[in-house]
Amino acid sequence: MTIELAIINQWIAEHALVFARIAGMTSSMVILGTRNVPIRIRLFTAIALTIITVPVVSVPDVAVDEVFSLAMSIQVMMQTVIGLAIGFVTRLVFETFVVAGQVIAMQTGLGFASLVDPSSGVSVPALGQLLVMMATLIFLSLDGHLQMIQVIVLSFESLPISESVVFFAGIDKMIYWAQSIFTTAFMMVLSAVVALLVVNLSFGVMTRAAPQINLFVIGFPVTMIAGLMIVWLILRSFIPHFIAQIESGQSLICQLLLVEC
Repeated sequence: MTIELAIINQWIAEHALVFARIAGMTSSMVILGTRNVPIRIRLFTAIALTIITVPVVSVPDVAVDEVFSLAMSIQVMMQTVIGLAIGFVTRLVFETFVVAGQVIAMQTGLGFASLVDPSSGVSVPALGQLLVMMATLIFLSLDGHLQMIQVIVLSFESLPISESVVFFAGIDKMIYWAQSIFTTAFMMVLSAVVALLVVNLSFGVMTRAAPQINLFVIGFPVTMIAGLMIVWLILRSFIPHFIAQIESGQSLICQLLLVEC
């Protein structure tokens, strides 16, 4: 039994190109791409998905002398960038709620309660972490991770490896879509900001009516209590905001990968 060199090189090319796109996504998307998940788990997940995906997708034929060439290296880098960009969109979706939590925390005085985010290593308010954990649970309950895997597999048919340059023509859509982070976060906390503004205005009226009242002694605990009540009321509308944002992110991913969603 003899195996030709061309068959071996084609096998290497198929798995390397598919692995590059899938590994890029698994290393940058939420949950899988965080520091909490060991690198080995991410690597084994990407390898398993590659083995499952290669038989059902079409990979362009690669000549024997092109497997370890500069053109092949560039193609692998392009597939990796595509995967990283797709996974990064999910990160942007979750950063929306980090920004919303920071705005509320700073307005209510809850910003003093901060901790280190284990997924990014950055110190963020505890309220932002609460919103991120809620978003993570909802994302898993909606099978968001499975939808991401489905989209990346379908992308090999809608956006073949040989036509990957088309993806970079629409990369500006992701840049403009990133603005929605601040828009959605502001819309989510707008009611809280207005309510806290009313509280601060009431303190201003109290100060003018009774200057002997120590505003720092009374105002801080009252603001925190009002902030906790406002957060409790905001959590009721958290799920609709999250679903709208995740659907917007999924729509962007489908547009970039030319996948029908």
